[in-house]
Amino acid sequence: MAAVRPSGRETRPGQRPGLPADASCGEASGAALYNPRSGGQFVARRRAPTVRQGQGRRPSRTHAGLAGATPRGRGVGDLARGALGRARRGLSDLASARRGEITAFTVFAVSLVSLAALAAPQSPGLAAAWAGVLRAVFGWGAYLVVIAAASGAVAFVLLRFGVRIPLPPAGTFAGAGLLAAVLFAVLHAAAGAGDFDSAIAAAQEGLGGGYLGGLVLGALIEALGAAGAVVALVGLGLAGAALVVGFSPLELLARGIDRAGRAGEGLRASRRAERLAARSGATRPVAAETPRPVPPPVLVANEPPRPDAAAASAAVGAPAAPVTSQVWENSVAAPEAGWSLPALDEVLDHGVEARADEAFDRQRGRLIEETLLAFGAPARVVEINRGPAITQFGVEPDYTEGRGGRRMKVKVSRIAALADDLALALSAPSIRIQAPVPGKGYVGIEVPNNEIQVVALRDVMEAEAFLKIPSRLRLALGQDVSGRAVAADLTAMPHLLIAGTTGSGKSVCVNAIISCLLLQNSPDELRFVMVDPKRVELAPYNQIPHLLAPVVVELDRVVGALQWVSREMNDRYTKFSQAGVRNIDEYNRQQASAGQRRMPFLVVVIDELADLMMLAPDETEKVITRLAQLARATGIHLVLATQRPSVDVVTGLIKANFPARIAFAVASSVDSRVVLDQPGAERLLGRGDMLFQAPDSAAPVRMQGAFVSDAELTRLLLHWRGQAAARGVVSPPLATVAATGGLPMKQAALWEEESEDEGLDPLFDQAVEIVRRMRRASISLLQRRLRIGYTRSARLMDQLEEKGIVGPAQTGSQAREVLDYGELEAETETRPA
Repeated sequence: MAAVRPSGRETRPGQRPGLPADASCGEASGAALYNPRSGGQFVARRRAPTVRQGQGRRPSRTHAGLAGATPRGRGVGDLARGALGRARRGLSDLASARRGEITAFTVFAVSLVSLAALAAPQSPGLAAAWAGVLRAVFGWGAYLVVIAAASGAVAFVLLRFGVRIPLPPAGTFAGAGLLAAVLFAVLHAAAGAGDFDSAIAAAQEGLGGGYLGGLVLGALIEALGAAGAVVALVGLGLAGAALVVGFSPLELLARGIDRAGRAGEGLRASRRAERLAARSGATRPVAAETPRPVPPPVLVANEPPRPDAAAASAAVGAPAAPVTSQVWENSVAAPEAGWSLPALDEVLDHGVEARADEAFDRQRGRLIEETLLAFGAPARVVEINRGPAITQFGVEPDYTEGRGGRRMKVKVSRIAALADDLALALSAPSIRIQAPVPGKGYVGIEVPNNEIQVVALRDVMEAEAFLKIPSRLRLALGQDVSGRAVAADLTAMPHLLIAGTTGSGKSVCVNAIISCLLLQNSPDELRFVMVDPKRVELAPYNQIPHLLAPVVVELDRVVGALQWVSREMNDRYTKFSQAGVRNIDEYNRQQASAGQRRMPFLVVVIDELADLMMLAPDETEKVITRLAQLARATGIHLVLATQRPSVDVVTGLIKANFPARIAFAVASSVDSRVVLDQPGAERLLGRGDMLFQAPDSAAPVRMQGAFVSDAELTRLLLHWRGQAAARGVVSPPLATVAATGGLPMKQAALWEEESEDEGLDPLFDQAVEIVRRMRRASISLLQRRLRIGYTRSARLMDQLEEKGIVGPAQTGSQAREVLDYGELEAETETRPA
């Protein structure tokens, strides 16, 4: 019985299912293979289409015996063809992978051979012919073409090996080509070609610029004439140079005019300063008073005038150091009582002028555009501002195609989220994105410079932004991302909070602030109270006449010093109330009109707030908060610095009363939020890179802080110490209180007339009798027995403690110990009634 396939076709005995009756096994092996997995059909050996019955491929020419013996095997010819195909494909893959390198090496070799052929006229036949072709096409410029080709080949190979080479933009290549065409035309003109025919003749001889220069020069002469050709070549050359260099000749001309104007302004300023010096007869006041004992010098009523606007504007462009110092002295009011202010040029040094690489900045701008486009956020760089430490690229978001073909502008948040990707593309340590820049229509991408420029304190103090502030407490902070000086008024802040990690530039900023104030104010106009638990940063300021007391370094005495400042604030408010004024400015004007002594400003500098908060957090927070809230009108200002900006150090009450803040590099975004209420400080570079939050600013401003060196600081301190020694001011008024070893229980006087005994309370004798009879002392006891209020009874208790009648207050109890009855009886009996 015949076998039947599932399809219903009959097969003969011995015949495979689906095999034609006239096909043998050997023929089938050459054309197709039987695959039982494909439903009993024959499948082609190489192309794999299904072979239908009656349409099999023609048998291949293989060895008959081998084909007949192995109907499912491959023949020798098939194996050979497969091996040849694999070898061909391998060579093709290798050629495609190394095609660029092979081309580069070939171009380099041909360039060397061409250079040798051009240099040696007696070259062999093929080399001489090739050199003739080069001379005919490029003329004398053939050497430049060969050298350029070799340089391009070397650059390509270096790029393939991973060497980073700054690639110029397409405009640079276009400008180079335009300059080459102009050069070839000029060479052709130098060869004596005056018209089109002579130009072509010179090109045939290989002179001038060859056929290229001849065609350019001949076409210009035929179209414009000789004079027109010269003008056209000059214009094309300037255009090519502008494309290569990156800025136009008009920009160079504008810069030259600007520099000439600044030089003229500086010359006029120097002449003006010489005339002012000749009129006044002296540029600096001379101390004429004799030395006096420990009490501070007498304050003379003299209101400091505002800085001269002309002198301030002249100081910006003055190139010479003596001229700058004279302008500075004219812009600052003369000191009082014979104190001599230090000359700026004798104390501070100028900084090094930065060199801007505009081509490098433009290349980074293009890389930013390409990176943003690759991540689906197209944007254009519309402005580049180069500062001392960073370069700000102003990026304007572009449009993208949305759904339905609608154009949609890129969201600012998409650009801000690509900070890490941009840092990777630019090989930068960190990138800060300000989205958007306040008052601008772009997003600011701040990229670190290769080198950080040092901003000298003198450069900032001589800038117009500093000189135009009409205040004796103006501060030179640094330079912003555009290189412009940034200054601020401490009276408008009115307190300053500084935070940053170790090595970020926090202590340098504190020294720059103190130095800036010492350069502008005499001891009669400004006093300091300094607290330095670290015993390092503020210790050099000891023995200067501006200090009310030596620098406080003991932690157990810091709270007492702050309480002293609080009592001084209360006393000043009492004086204001008696004089009928509201603040220190009105009080000083009233005192000046009456010929009385003026009240000096008081600046409290605390170098490390964290140590105080760990020792006595409640007392420190309470005193600092009260001073920050009330001390502005009395001329008392706080400058707090800490390297630990955490919530337990910079508490909410402290931060709420310090609207002016400076943040240096911090460890995390959490610390940045504690200082600035927003992230950003964690991406700063350190070494003076900071964010300044002004009280009237919506967003912090990034800048490089002003730097004052140890040598400059030493010269400044020696100036003031020398004057203090000459005047006999050996120690400040609070030295005796600070040397007692305990907290001052009564505020020391700032002036001589306040140092006298103010007298005891009329109820003092009765209070002594009460505590002696009751053998205990407390404020509530005096209130009940004497029928007085809490304030007066507390004052009586303080007087009893000062006289040694009662002991100090005890923790957890209101009662105090009564001391030394016998001696006190003698003292009270001998004291006049």
